[in-house]
Amino acid sequence: MRGKRVFEAWQDPEGDVTFASASAIAEQRSKKLLAASAALLYTVEANTWEEAMAVHHLRMGYEPYRPHGEPAPCPDCHALVYIAGSGECWRCRR
Repeated sequence: MRGKRVFEAWQDPEGDVTFASASAIAEQRSKKLLAASAALLYTVEANTWEEAMAVHHLRMGYEPYRPHGEPAPCPDCHALVYIAGSGECWRCRR
């Protein structure tokens, strides 16, 4: 089982917030899609996108995050996953 992934929240000078995996943020920065003056708000370590978004919504004071679709059992380990969303299994990483 691999470790948790790192996600980052950045705020640009206009107040817009970008939240994505650390690797996606690095790509956006390299393509100059994220302002060089953007400030790191926080990082989140999470097993899945849905887990990261739940924490992000809490930290930003947003309404609770609602994953796409309904949870369904993982075909491999039977933990609940959001197939219509990320499809990432928090337990076996399928």
